[in-house]
This record gives sequence, C-alpha cells and structure tokens, in this order.
Amino acid sequence: MKLKPVSLSEFNGLLLRDAVVAKDYVVNYFTPYIEQAKSYAVGPFFWLIPEQNTMTIVAASPNMHQLTPYTQNEWVGKTAGFWLENMHPEDRDFVMAASIMLLQLQESTPPERAEKIRMNVYVRMLNKEGNYRWVLLQFPVRLYSEDQKVLSALIMTTDLSHLNSSAINRMMTIIDYNDDGTQYFATSVETNTIKPLPHLPSISNREQEVLQLMVKGLNTPQIAEALFISYHTVENHKRHLREKTNTKTAGELVAYAFSNNLL
Repeated sequence: MKLKPVSLSEFNGLLLRDAVVAKDYVVNYFTPYIEQAKSYAVGPFFWLIPEQNTMTIVAASPNMHQLTPYTQNEWVGKTAGFWLENMHPEDRDFVMAASIMLLQLQESTPPERAEKIRMNVYVRMLNKEGNYRWVLLQFPVRLYSEDQKVLSALIMTTDLSHLNSSAINRMMTIIDYNDDGTQYFATSVETNTIKPLPHLPSISNREQEVLQLMVKGLNTPQIAEALFISYHTVENHKRHLREKTNTKTAGELVAYAFSNNLL
C-alpha cells in the first residue's frame, strides 16, 4: 500500500457526504465511547466530532482550552482546515493522506472486520501555549450510513508531551485484530509506503488493554480493578507481554511499546 497525497480541496471532497444526520444523534452515538476512553487513554486527551455533510466540527470536549490554543466554543463550527492548521506544517499533508486511506479502508471492508482495524497517527499539534508537541491521533469508532459510508468519526487526540519525545516520530500504524493473530503495518515516511511489520509480536485485545493502562501509570491492583479481572490474571498478562517483547521490566515494556508504536 502507498499513501497518496491529497490537497485540502480533495480532502474535503472525498469526505463530504450527502446524508444529513442530527447533531444530537451524532453526539449521543459517540458518548459511550468517550466515557470508555477515560479508562484507557495513555495521557491527557481531547476529542472532536466532525459531521461530514457540512464538513464542520459539531462537538468538542470541554477541556479544549487546556490542550489547544482555543476553547471548546471556538472549536465548534470550525472546518477541517482549522483542524489541520493546528498541526505542524510538515505533518498536515501526512494527516490528510492517512485519514483518506483509513476512510477508504473502512468503507471497503465488511463492518465486522472494519471495526477490528485500528489506526494510530503520531504528529505534532499546538498546545495551549502555541508550541508544537507530539500527539497521538486515533479514530476509534465511526458512524456509518446504511450503504456503509462514513458519516462521522470520533477523533481522539492524546497529548504525549509527558513522554520521551526522542522515542516518537511522525508515523501511522495500522493494527489489524482480525483472525487469530494481530497484524501490524507502518508507514515509511521517506516513501509514504505502508509495510507489514512481521517482527512485532501478536498481542491479544486484553493484553493491549493491560499495556495501555500500564503506559497510563496504573499498577497491577489498579489495572485489575479497571478491567474487572484478578491480580493474578493481570500479572500473567504482564509476564506474557514481557516474554513476547523480550523485555525484563515494566519500564522496558512501556519503552518498547512506544518505540514500536504499539499503542
């Protein structure tokens, strides 16, 4: 696969949809997923909900003023261009190309498989002081029309400034949880190609959840409580993760996860 560059006008045209969906319906649809994200986010995060009939942001999280230069009210009603203007100039074309590739992948894949494909995009965005820092863009859930066209998507943006930025670079990873194993794909920034990463371990959904909570800073008892599993089960998952990644400590495991964009 190869990332195909698109202009802003092409980006808007490819995302535009004819179907009109009520704002309240769109927001209510994504609300349960926003609540779930609070348990698994690996750092401070904010969310946006765009609507693809008008190509504007119809809802934003209340904490926008804490993580961006603008308030919640200033974000609502803005266009995709405004969203992109908050990114580093070198990263904007990359985000547009990645977003369109994900859209086309989701719309061409049967729904039961599409929901098991996760895309992570690591780019730089402005913080509240107007400085660029690394963030993780995720699109964890989408709203589809009856003919499987994406009408809206929840955009989660996690602040990574509390982490070692030397382990982060501009990249898109695709994690496919279909079938028995987990498959990883990543971009080559130099060539914009998407290549499989066969050297990365196959991590189960539960192991992924444990890993995310470890990165968030939770200890074993806290992870057990969050996932409603036993202390012993959490320790087993941690041991399996260390074995799969050939790491010896929790710190090495977390560092491995970030350096290989597994989150």
